[in-house]
Amino acid sequence: MGIEAELFSPGYPPWRYLCRRRANIYLGSICEVVTARRGELADIAATPFRKSVEAERVLLADMAELGFWHSVTNRKYGPLFRKGLNFEVDFYHPDFQVAVEVEKGEVSNIWKNICKFAESPVIRHGVIMVPVIRQGQTASTEFYQNTLKRLERMERIFAFVDSLLIIGY
Repeated sequence: MGIEAELFSPGYPPWRYLCRRRANIYLGSICEVVTARRGELADIAATPFRKSVEAERVLLADMAELGFWHSVTNRKYGPLFRKGLNFEVDFYHPDFQVAVEVEKGEVSNIWKNICKFAESPVIRHGVIMVPVIRQGQTASTEFYQNTLKRLERMERIFAFVDSLLIIGY
């Protein structure tokens, strides 16, 4: 229970469980999708002013092939969020209760995603994809590593899911 820091990948794509009570059965498949689209995703991460929706589009066909729905709200899948909440998840697999959020580099969005995972009664496994290196206008940052550092030792926040993964692209 809680953080199991030894559960990570040193290769590409880098990934790490921040919480794992049960394994996310889609980890390997999602990593294969990211690896297959590595070049396109790297171009998005390396170019300032590009948006996470562009990375979503790159992943869309492969994620759909795995059974994930794209841009899911409670209008599309009623149980996802309480009535009246206008939340959306980038990808959702209803059978296995896996939600995937793709980010380009805004730290505040990562916290919003965690809140969305907590708010939903049908998200058991949360996945947040972030650039390994994020290129800004004037500088680049190690966004994947910085995300891990910001979220370490937050076990109480992750109590609402069976697993929370961070995957770099």
